[in-house]
Amino acid sequence: MKTGLTLLVLPVLASLLLAAAPADELRLEPLREAIISDARTADPASIAFDRTTTAVRRGPGIKEKTVTVERWDGKRWSLLSVNGKTPSANHLKTFRKATAANPVPGYYRMASLLAAASNVTVDSDGRKTLTIPVLPAGTVRTDTGDISSHLSGEAVIASNDGKPYVARLKVRARENFKLNLLIKVTNFEQISDYRLGPDGRPRLASQSADSKGSMFGFVGGQTDEVVYAYR
Repeated sequence: MKTGLTLLVLPVLASLLLAAAPADELRLEPLREAIISDARTADPASIAFDRTTTAVRRGPGIKEKTVTVERWDGKRWSLLSVNGKTPSANHLKTFRKATAANPVPGYYRMASLLAAASNVTVDSDGRKTLTIPVLPAGTVRTDTGDISSHLSGEAVIASNDGKPYVARLKVRARENFKLNLLIKVTNFEQISDYRLGPDGRPRLASQSADSKGSMFGFVGGQTDEVVYAYR
């Protein structure tokens, strides 16, 4: 009788442990807090990089390509070139306005971004992902304003010596929305990839973005490819 009971109880306990393990591994709070805590230590003043952006703007009969090289030295921005040439006064004016309105890009921004994460799942490749239903204000800005409330995000998690970090951030439009009175955005997607630096800490390596919209019935859009070279 005692042996039979033991044989019965062990399989039941084993099945309960197996059932509990996935849920335990997918707890949101410890994962989110570990990444937020690490991101808070990533001071943008401690890094320097050149950022090269290749932007292609499309519209009816229009295909315009612009290559911009900018530099962040840990204290201030500078515009190095536009299409391989010295920036004009108009280029500098636009550049100063944009850099004043937008925070310095970097892994430290995960601290505020992931505070809005509400769920953790596992994707088709077996990677943990954190879901952000609505991006916090100020996350994504355009030259006409903040569009964060129209966007959602998904952070793909990797691990370095057992320490979790965001390897990829995917941002996309939750809905069609108006950028201003004239422009309606029908698609927006942005992917940011993070790689481990020589010090073993994650840092922003590249970004790509694609947007589509319409104005006065005409359809257009823009793609951006951004590469970061650390100095």
